[in-house]
Amino acid sequence: MTAQFNDIVAYAGADWSLAGVDGGDLFDPASQGLRVRAASTACWRGFVCRYELRDNALYLDGLDVALEGEAPPLLGKVPREPEMALGFTAAYEGIALHVPFSGGLLLARDFLLELYVHMGFHPAWKYAHVLEVELEAGRISRVTDCSKPMADIRSHVAGIDQPGPGSSHEEIQAWVERAFSRKY
Repeated sequence: MTAQFNDIVAYAGADWSLAGVDGGDLFDPASQGLRVRAASTACWRGFVCRYELRDNALYLDGLDVALEGEAPPLLGKVPREPEMALGFTAAYEGIALHVPFSGGLLLARDFLLELYVHMGFHPAWKYAHVLEVELEAGRISRVTDCSKPMADIRSHVAGIDQPGPGSSHEEIQAWVERAFSRKY
């Protein structure tokens, strides 16, 4: 399998990878009637969201998506051709949809390339800078810098976070399931 494209969250003047989700649901294209298919092995979900945290709230700002069939307007926005096809069939910009998510988001940036694994979503501890943003009904309630705790986790698990030779089928299956989950 392949490492997956992360959703992006614009916050505090930077783009962050969405490395973890704890809580309710974020945006799902099916909620707007879009029939999504896998875009590629690097995007099995078939879509990548671009969120923005502004005015103390979470918004869906853009969406690249692989659709079955014709791309309809989404929330009044006409789709355009994606800049990087990569299996996507439509791109929507400027959506500005408030996302009433309740829970926590781990935002990460400055990925540590030496920790790259060609599988799933990379966990937050593989990044140099990590923030936990807690939200209630889509409004920011707290932001915590988790970079130091993630560095501590990294020092304990780097190099032993994947199955080795002789691992059982169950151990390998559990690792694959963890790799494709963003839950924390």
